[in-house]
Amino acid sequence: MKHNFFLMAAAPLLIAAAPGWKTQALASAAPYIDKANSDWERAIVSGNAAVLSAPYAANGVFIAPDGTAIHGNAGVKTMYARRPTGVKVLRATIHSDGRTAADPDDVYEWGSAQMTLLSKGKERLVVGRYLTVWHRSGKQWLITHNIAF
Repeated sequence: MKHNFFLMAAAPLLIAAAPGWKTQALASAAPYIDKANSDWERAIVSGNAAVLSAPYAANGVFIAPDGTAIHGNAGVKTMYARRPTGVKVLRATIHSDGRTAADPDDVYEWGSAQMTLLSKGKERLVVGRYLTVWHRSGKQWLITHNIAF
């Protein structure tokens, strides 16, 4: 039992000592993050809930600006599918401001997004920030937590 405790206590030191793991994790996650961001810009305009929810893990969590937590890939898909019909997204952009690897299997990404909405004949610009946790699941990276501010 003492040996197991030692291994668990030493694990963070072993991870930190592995050369280049941060660079490797960021490089491995980048194509998934970049694709999800690019897909989001198009899918939020078209309302394609399947594409918007695709990068979420089955147990992923989306936390809305009002603090509402939507659980699971299916829950995120339902949330996007229920978008109000009286509001149309005309344009949308997302900008990833930074990324860091927390460990070899977790990458944090943060940035901002903006949408031009049309509602009742009037356009308005909505800007928000986000923090996303990406987790390596096998060979792919999925969102486990996404906080929209």
